[in-house]
Amino acid sequence: MATPSVAPQPSAPVPRRGNPLHRRSDSLRVWLRVGFSLALALAVGLTVLLGLKLYADGRAAAARQIAGLHQVNAVAVGEPSSAGVGAWVAPLRWTDAGGVHTANAAVPVSTVSGQHVMLWINAQEDPQPGPIPAVQSAGSAATYSLAAFAAAAMALSGLYALARHRVDSAAWKSWESEWERVEPEWTHRR
Repeated sequence: MATPSVAPQPSAPVPRRGNPLHRRSDSLRVWLRVGFSLALALAVGLTVLLGLKLYADGRAAAARQIAGLHQVNAVAVGEPSSAGVGAWVAPLRWTDAGGVHTANAAVPVSTVSGQHVMLWINAQEDPQPGPIPAVQSAGSAATYSLAAFAAAAMALSGLYALARHRVDSAAWKSWESEWERVEPEWTHRR
């Protein structure tokens, strides 16, 4: 088999501007995809920042709540009773620098008389709800952030679909008008 004297050359790429098949709508579709992708990336970044801010706010609220409270070891002096849906209270007794105190406070349903319970109290020796745990702050922040991202993604998807529909409609109208001009020449009907 003979070797060709000249190596084959790849064909030159067709320039975008000179390509008669490249339409303005093709470029618009590309830019719409790029814009949609960038907007989604921005939405991810903003929702991460939102989640971090919400978590920091939750931890700051817990720190403010703890500032006026202290914890004591109390003993249940009675059985818990229902205080509403999923809430139980029992009489508790504790001793501190101010003397012996007794009050009804929230306890787990499994508490029995004589059991030790950690109790948060304020300066007036009144039982208070415990500070918000870090896990709850993280869960709330994640939930709100995911909800915000879902809303942003739905809104962006709707805007992208609307823009694509308008670009496609304009492209179809353009094709129809060009076909009305070209079709008689191709089918030899005048």
